[in-house]
Amino acid sequence: MSGQVASVPAETPSAAPQSTCLVCHANLGGRLSSPTVPFPTDVHAERGLTCASCHGGDPASMDPKVAMGAASGFRGKPSRAQVPAFCGRCHSDTAYMHQFKPDVQTDQLRQYFTSRHGKLLQQGDQRVATCINCHSVHDIQQVSAPGSPVYPLNIPQTCGACHSNEQYMASYGLPGLTQEADYKRSAHYQALTLEGNLSAPTCVTCHSSHGATPPGVASVTEVCGTCHSHNRQFFEKSPHQSVFADLGVAGCVQCHGNHAVLRTNEQMLAGPNSVCADCHSEGDEGTERAEAMAGRIRQLDDAIRLARETLDQADRAGMDISSAVADLTTAHSHLVMARTAIHSLDIDQVNAEVEKGIPVAEEAAQEGRDRLTEVQSRRKGVALFSLLVLAIVFTLYLYIRQEEPAPPAGP
Repeated sequence: MSGQVASVPAETPSAAPQSTCLVCHANLGGRLSSPTVPFPTDVHAERGLTCASCHGGDPASMDPKVAMGAASGFRGKPSRAQVPAFCGRCHSDTAYMHQFKPDVQTDQLRQYFTSRHGKLLQQGDQRVATCINCHSVHDIQQVSAPGSPVYPLNIPQTCGACHSNEQYMASYGLPGLTQEADYKRSAHYQALTLEGNLSAPTCVTCHSSHGATPPGVASVTEVCGTCHSHNRQFFEKSPHQSVFADLGVAGCVQCHGNHAVLRTNEQMLAGPNSVCADCHSEGDEGTERAEAMAGRIRQLDDAIRLARETLDQADRAGMDISSAVADLTTAHSHLVMARTAIHSLDIDQVNAEVEKGIPVAEEAAQEGRDRLTEVQSRRKGVALFSLLVLAIVFTLYLYIRQEEPAPPAGP
């Protein structure tokens, strides 16, 4: 099957005739009537397209021989092998698609046949994913709709429908797959769900969508580096880059894993959870360097934490700490860069960021302490003023008592 399809777009929405397809099929029962229920809310129906827009035929005729006749261009239900070209008939036509959305992509069909799915389909494997596996059939929704199978929050389940099915995937020599479960443990999934960041990486971010293919060992750094650009730049200049390349090891995956990418911290460098210990032994140069970098980063992290605690106390006391908070943001930026610089394996680059960050954090902490001291001074002043007022009131009370005339003597 060729990835190129002649452009024969369906009729434009304004030319769409009154459809009798839904009327007939609704009365047929079973699988023949099932499309009639969801289709009215399908994105195609919302744009004015009808059953005939995809399946051809004459939707104005109640005669089955005419409605589904070859003379009226009836195409019927496509086979799985025909599905990509069936959808691509419209979705590859730029002029036609731009009637609905000027910035819509129209190279999905071409991309699909570069994917692992598309290549296997061309080889005769009709069990692989096609358009309908990911987008559904007669109840297709906009990608931006929360109910769409390809909405960011739903992508893990959509891909996992096949890739977490051990029996299904075993036929491809890939048993025991845990990608979906692993991904749901990752920092990426937490950002997507708990933090509500719909731009967080999902399956399609790393593997692409229509051109889906597993990244090769040599390209993993390229894939991760599209987001983590500084990490990539540091890694490519580090001793690890050439060593990993010689060993045929994927750099990012070796230390961070692939789907279960957990939040990073200094324990990955030194401690019981050190990933460095997977290759380095205790006391060697690599271990000592990792421990030194971890120690320096902890110093900056502790300084920032202490400053934040102090500023929080001042904030609760009602003091203006906006300037110090801005300074602390700068210190945290140096912390992020220090953690990023570990990919260079250069302790001097880590130290440079730490040395820039610690004075800023300490200055912010000092401002917090100054604000707390100011609070104490104000409280002491208020207390002294209150005592003075009480003393004055009491003195006036005694004076008034003395000036009151004595009660008249009794008979």
